[in-house]
Amino acid sequence: MNSRLQAIRELFPFSQTHPDKTAAEVRDRLDSVSGLSSYEVVVELTLHVIPSIVRQPNLHSRFKLIEETLEEAEKALPVLDRHIDYSELPLPHAATTSALAADNLIKKLASGYHGIATDISTGAGAADLGRLLQRSIRRAMTLIARRQQLAYRTYAKPSASSWLMLHDLYRMARNYHRRMPDESIAHVEHLYLSSLLLAYLEPGKLARNDLPAAIFCTQQLARHAQVSDVTPETKTVPRGTAGFLVRPEEGNAGTPLHRLVPGTPIASGMLIDCARVLEAIEKSAKRSPEEAPEPELGISQNLLHTLQIAISGKSTRRFDRKRFQPRADLVGGIAQVIPFLEGSAHSRRFDDSSAHNGQRAFVPSEWSLIDQSPDGFLVRFMQGDKWRVGIGNIIALQPRESGKVHICLVRRIATTTQGLLELGLQMLSPEVSVIELPGHAERRRGICLHSLPGHGGRPGVIARPGHLASGHKLRLVGNQLWMVGRRIEGSEGLEIFTLLPLPG
Repeated sequence: MNSRLQAIRELFPFSQTHPDKTAAEVRDRLDSVSGLSSYEVVVELTLHVIPSIVRQPNLHSRFKLIEETLEEAEKALPVLDRHIDYSELPLPHAATTSALAADNLIKKLASGYHGIATDISTGAGAADLGRLLQRSIRRAMTLIARRQQLAYRTYAKPSASSWLMLHDLYRMARNYHRRMPDESIAHVEHLYLSSLLLAYLEPGKLARNDLPAAIFCTQQLARHAQVSDVTPETKTVPRGTAGFLVRPEEGNAGTPLHRLVPGTPIASGMLIDCARVLEAIEKSAKRSPEEAPEPELGISQNLLHTLQIAISGKSTRRFDRKRFQPRADLVGGIAQVIPFLEGSAHSRRFDDSSAHNGQRAFVPSEWSLIDQSPDGFLVRFMQGDKWRVGIGNIIALQPRESGKVHICLVRRIATTTQGLLELGLQMLSPEVSVIELPGHAERRRGICLHSLPGHGGRPGVIARPGHLASGHKLRLVGNQLWMVGRRIEGSEGLEIFTLLPLPG
């Protein structure tokens, strides 16, 4: 039927479709998507199938139809997920299209379950539909978590609408529990706290391949967190409490208590107490290597430490940022950074045809310098060729108004609400140089970091994986002999070691 004609008919009461007929039409559409591509399936479910389902008046029938739609969605969404995960950042147009399509479908599915829960909560027969209410809340929360994780995988912030819906679902569950105290909502609360803890971990600071471990980490630790309402007795921010203040109407995961001045008045909201989460993390940190890890903490100590800092707030910025707006040229990855340092890095005329061998071994892109502190930068992508950026990647940054090249590591990635890519960069050393590394039949080169401020000012070296190991000896500029010390950093494509002076 012509969609425009159908829309006109639906405006009139006498044209309303019988529920059984609606269900049959929905199932016919679900059967018809089998020959479509994954992207086409996602679009069909989003634009046509789910809008028909949410008009279904019978709540049990509506729930069943959404369940059947979710089954079809689970066949198509993983294909789009892989497309997104294997794409470089900033996402190319095709991957962005896949991400938006997946996000829209997950949002529609979550809204469908949320609508059922809302109808039950606001209706007179909520007590008789308690099981359907809880199932709808759990399904909606699971889908919201999935939607937020999709945002994290593209270094975007979850939308305010996703947080508003999540808070509302938790409120409905708590209200139901107050009316029916014998009905447990432990599973709902665990889903809620898992999403909050993952947000507190700040996934924008993690490598993309660390996200699954971060999700597992927060899911396991969520059982140690506790929720309590702000009461008239609370009055002010508790001193020394490890936790967060959630105001559901604000559409976010909450504010760390350590960022609020002790004694700040609080009138409403919820307190997320993470004291026991910290205890579990600290217990794991004190475990001796011989002891077997607890099942819920058999994960990366780095992730646990990152979450510990996020909750306790013990790590603070050492310098104030300075805001300014110049442009800079940037190349990423050790394979491009080394020729950038050797060749035309100190010339601002990158388009000069006198590049080595008639062709540059690096391709700079243009970035805007948003913020700068003594040990880092915040930069925003403007234009140029894309490269596969990731947490821990090395980049060379040269501001347009300066001939100085800064060697930095990518510490944070974010996608703004306008779809712009931003990088948080940590500067490694105020002075660097390209050096020859010992090798056999191949020529190996690395980058000497003349001073590592975070490691007592001693020098360091960056090399490709496997090109150096602790204990190797290097003879650098001035014929000084050095020994390769411990490995202090490692990511895809590079390793960083300290250097120790040797006599002779």
